[in-house]
Amino acid sequence: AYARDGKRFASGGTDKHIIIWTARGEGILKYPHADSIQCLAYNPVSGSLASGTALDFGLWSPEQKAVQKHKTRSRVLCLAWNNDGTVLTLGLYSGEISLRDKAGKELALAERAAPVWSLEWNPSREAETELLAGTCWDQTLSFYDLSGEQHGLDRPLGYDPMCVSHFGNGEYICLSGSDRMASLHTKEGVRLTTVAEHADWVWSCAH
Repeated sequence: AYARDGKRFASGGTDKHIIIWTARGEGILKYPHADSIQCLAYNPVSGSLASGTALDFGLWSPEQKAVQKHKTRSRVLCLAWNNDGTVLTLGLYSGEISLRDKAGKELALAERAAPVWSLEWNPSREAETELLAGTCWDQTLSFYDLSGEQHGLDRPLGYDPMCVSHFGNGEYICLSGSDRMASLHTKEGVRLTTVAEHADWVWSCAH
């Protein structure tokens, strides 16, 4: 995961460690978790790093020596910061979407019927309401606001979605998963067209 300014990036893996690197690939910091690293996300404003595992999530900040770690109720599958970096969202294997403040305190909780594999806030700063798009293995796409309230109805997909990625300035959404495709949708979740087809599951897509 890259920091917004591009001056550093972070990596994590089955060795249970996070490494902070310079843009030149020089390791400058290393810290451990108690389990394999599942996901990473840099705060777009403060430069702090969120890291998720099967047991907890951590918050590292350049200004602090210690890494704050918080227990979770289930495996963290994905992490997403909102646009101004005030809310961190966790997608959990248990089907929960947990909204946290910058210190890790839970603000709201939304519950789904299956694992939440991908989350992303709409990057548009012009929208009246900041919305989170989430994909769940109940084969749906759904949307939530900063209070954790769902906006609109679930969008049935007919396949297990692995990734949601906003396209452009949030005008569109790209989805991919077990249907072996990457497909383009409106920001409200209405399917428009197929972007690409593959021979197997499409685990990630990005713009």
